[in-house]
Amino acid sequence: MKKEKLSVRELCLIAIFVALTAVCAQIAIHLPFSPVPISFGMVGVYTAAILLSPKCAIISQVCYLLLGAAGVPVFGGFRGGIWALFGPTGGYWLVYPIMAAIVSFTLNSKRALLVERSQRRVLVKGAISICVAHLVLYLGGTIWLSATTGNTFIAGLSLAVFPYIPLDIVKIVFCVFVIVPLRKRIMNMGLLNISIRALKREGI
Repeated sequence: MKKEKLSVRELCLIAIFVALTAVCAQIAIHLPFSPVPISFGMVGVYTAAILLSPKCAIISQVCYLLLGAAGVPVFGGFRGGIWALFGPTGGYWLVYPIMAAIVSFTLNSKRALLVERSQRRVLVKGAISICVAHLVLYLGGTIWLSATTGNTFIAGLSLAVFPYIPLDIVKIVFCVFVIVPLRKRIMNMGLLNISIRALKREGI
């Protein structure tokens, strides 16, 4: 089976959302009791996942990680390098492609687009998929943090999950009620690489 190549438009969108994730990652608040800062990087991840096809959303986050691993200062606090990626906070970054896949497949897979009926249903699906993706973030990040610092899993939750939940809820609500509604408008303007009309014309 022949693999489809990325179009110039898709490459441009991927680059834009890599940059967006990098910019959002710099909005961070460091806490004295935890090595994990309060970061808005996942807002960039969710925005990419909500607005791009699954392929492009996943590639954007893989590219973000590869740039960081190569030494480009795209991680929080303008950090970069393989040691930053595999340090105590690395587990939270490494699950970014998985998070993007969960949300984007739920909203923007061909099947999801063809059965899309109402904006309310899209909001519900978006909220559920983002919450699931966030659980993956907590799980992957805490396991990695515990393994690299020698803490127990419960201690890792106390250090890097429980204190962050209130602000994470705010970020999730923002993505669901601001970014998800924008998705439909931007799709109708033809600015993204996902289109319900195009899929129907193809007879998929």
